[in-house]
This record gives sequence, structure tokens and C-alpha cells, in this order.
Amino acid sequence: MGKQSFIRGALILMIANAISKILGAVLKIPLTYILREEGMAVYNTAFNVYVMFLSFIISGLPFGISKLVSEYASVKNERMIHISVRISSYLLLILGAAGTVILFFGAEFFALAMREERAVFAIRAIAPSVFLVAAGTACKSYFQGVSDMTPTAISQVVEAVIKLVCGFYLAKRFIEMGTDIAAGGAIAGVSVGELVATLILILMYAAVKGKKHKCTRAERNEVMSRLMAVALPMLVSSVISSMLAVVDTSMIRGRLMDYGHSADEARRIFGAYTGYALTVLHLPVGIFATLGVSILPVIAGSIAAGKYERTRAASERALKLIIITSLPCGAAVYFLGADILETLFKNSSSAAMLTLASPCIVFLCVSQILSAIMQSAGRIMTSFANSAAGMVLKLVLSYVLIGKYGIYGAIISADISYFAVMLLDLYTTRKIIGLKYRLGEILIKPAVSTAAMAAVLYLTYPVIAAHTDNHMLICALSGVWGMGVYVLTLLLVGGIRKTDIEKQRI
Repeated sequence: MGKQSFIRGALILMIANAISKILGAVLKIPLTYILREEGMAVYNTAFNVYVMFLSFIISGLPFGISKLVSEYASVKNERMIHISVRISSYLLLILGAAGTVILFFGAEFFALAMREERAVFAIRAIAPSVFLVAAGTACKSYFQGVSDMTPTAISQVVEAVIKLVCGFYLAKRFIEMGTDIAAGGAIAGVSVGELVATLILILMYAAVKGKKHKCTRAERNEVMSRLMAVALPMLVSSVISSMLAVVDTSMIRGRLMDYGHSADEARRIFGAYTGYALTVLHLPVGIFATLGVSILPVIAGSIAAGKYERTRAASERALKLIIITSLPCGAAVYFLGADILETLFKNSSSAAMLTLASPCIVFLCVSQILSAIMQSAGRIMTSFANSAAGMVLKLVLSYVLIGKYGIYGAIISADISYFAVMLLDLYTTRKIIGLKYRLGEILIKPAVSTAAMAAVLYLTYPVIAAHTDNHMLICALSGVWGMGVYVLTLLLVGGIRKTDIEKQRI
């Protein structure tokens, strides 16, 4: 087993995820030209339904498998590791097949539930991905559980490349048949990409699993009971979270029309918000989410081995790392949002939306890593309770604020609710594993460095923009200059130490 250090594994996944997210954004650039706002609304609606349904079908199982594998790995029980993967694979294949059938034949119901009746074809085009993802999940979770992130990284990048090529080709091929069909063609690229990625994971696992291990009834029951102890609470939380997300999407669309927009205007505004602003916003959030995957085997394995000091040390290191990386990203998006949108989409109509939403990058990234720590420590429902409370708060605020400020009301409510969730997560994580937040180390020094970066961007941006109207060049020059100041300031104030990059193993 190619066990990697916590930091190295996180770096591998971050790079792969960055490539995947960038390729995903690259796909959306030509798609926005082909599909426009209306088509992107159809595309994003179908994709949101798929993500919601996928999380409902296999929710908790990937995490449960990785946690189980990491716990068996901490006591060097190779036999039970592979028995766990095999039993999980059978379960996932059944669930994935059922999920694909339900999503395909229930596409009309799901489209109407999302108030986007034009998304039926697109939902059916992505339905096979449910089975394909389920088929490769156990293998991916095995590698993550033994701290070998390379197979996940390889499959992720290959999937993104294929999705890019196939999605663009099919969208362009079908555009003459209508926006709905073109959006369906674009999203069918996801299914093709998942097929190849799943085959890669299965082949890589077959190369390391060795002989087939026969299991007794007692061993089978042990695996199932331990797996369900994690998966069922996560399933419950995922179902409720997905339902709240559907309500949120439907309510935003409805309240935009109550605000005075026609159905087409509401679709266009929602498409600009989700297709442009949120695409940029979720780039750093998605990239840094890999830190939670990397820390899982460290936390779960350390707790299983009774090494609680290592649990606290790894958690503090991860929290500091996510704050150090997310703060400058939030600042860059705040100052360069319009130029980033112009560079990616040749459309900065949602620039004000993105600027207003930029603080969410920090709130979401911090909450993600804290949730991963709580879940790895076995406190799944605590993590869910925090996020559910935030979602309910978001729904209430959105209903009130959209009526006054339109789509900006939804963004203000997101800022407030995600900040509240982050505070809840900080409090509960401290109670669960005894984290001692050294504010000077994890917050003040990165905040001072970010303030220096923000001041430099504020002063130099007008100078750079006055000499060129090339948005990509503006982003590159401002980004390099701003990040240089940030890193230099961070080093000067002692925000990065040797211990922050030391190897962290189970």
C-alpha cells in the first residue's frame, strides 16, 4: 500500500482537483457561448438534480468505507480491509443500478420539482452516471483509506479531460436541435467521463488486492454493522440536506418572479448566478475540499489507535492550512471578480454577485475541514445539525431578502448563514476533540498577511488596468503581485513554520 503523508496526500489531491476544476471551468466557457444563460440554467438544474440524487443513493458509504479501511489499516488487518471493500462493492452496485433507473424514468418529476421543465432530457442524459460512480466508489474509498491519493487523482483528471472533450463536442453537435437537447448533450459528457474514471479505479484496485479473501458470516456482519453505523446517519443528513437544497433552489426562482421578474428573466438571472458566479466561487472551495479527504485516515486511524494528541495536532494543522490558503483566494475573488469572469466567460454580468459572495469562500472552506474532522471522529450528526441549522437560516433570510433586493438578497443570506455555520463548527469541534484555537497562529497572522495583499491590490489594480484592457493579463499580474506580497508577509510574521509541513502519518 502506497501510504502517503497527510500533507503530501492533500497536495496530490489539491493539484488533481485544481486541474479538474479548471478543466470544468474551461468546459463551461464554450458552453456559455453555445447554451447562453437559458441553456446554462437547464444544464445546472440537471447537474444539481444528479448531485442531489447521487448523494441520496450512496451517501455516507464512501466516507464509511474509507473510515473502516483506515481503522483496519491502523491495526494492520489486511484481510478485513479487502473483505470490507468487496462487501461494499456489492452493496454499491445494487444501489447504483436502482438509482440510475429511478432517475432516468423519474426525470420529468425531478425537472418539475426544480421548476425547470426543460431539463428532462438533460437529467436522463446524466442518469447513467449514478451507477458508474457507485461502481467505482469502493475502490476509490479503499485508496483514500490507506492514504494513497494517487489513484483518485489520476481518475479525477482523466474524467475531467473526457468530460471536457465529449461535453463540448455533443453540445455543439446538438445545438441545432434546440437548447434543451444541447444541454443534455453537454451533460452526457459527465457519464462518459465517469465510465472511464471507474474503469481506471477498478483496474488499479485489482492490481493491489491480491488473493480473494473468503469471509465468514460474523465478519460480514461486522463489516455491515460498522459500515451502516456511519452510512445511515450520513444518509439521513444527506437526504434532509438535499431536500433543503431543492427547496432553496425552487424558492429562489419563485421569489425572483415575486420580485417582479418574468419566468424567462428569472431563468436568465439564476443561470448567470449559478453558471458564472457560483462556478468561480466553487473553484477554490472544491479544490480545498480535498484536504478533508486527506485528513480522514489520519483522524480515524489515530482515534482507533488511541493517539488523541496526534488527532488534535493534525486537526490544528489542517485548520491552519485551510485558513492560510482560503483567505487570499477570497481576497483575490473580491478584487478581481470581474476580470476573472471576463477571462473565463467573456461575460462579467454577474461580477457584483461574485464580489458580494466572495467571503463565502473562507466560510465554506473552514466549515468543510471542520465537518470532515467531526465526521472522522464519529460525530456525524453533530456536523449535520450545524449545516442544517445554517440551511434553515438561509431559507428564512433568502425568502425575506430576495423580496427586497432580488438575487442579491440570496447572496447576503448565504454570507450570513455560512458564517453562522462556521462559528458553530468551530465551537463543536473544540468541544469534541479538545482543539485549542491559537488565534495568533491560525487567524491573526494569515489575516494580517491578507490585509497586506488586499492593500496592494487596491493600490496597484488601477495602475495595471490603466495600461492594459486584457483581463487575463490583469488577473495574472495582479494575482502574482498580490500572492507574492501575501507569502512574503506571512513569512515575515511567522505564519508558516517547519512543523506545518512535517509528515503526518497514522
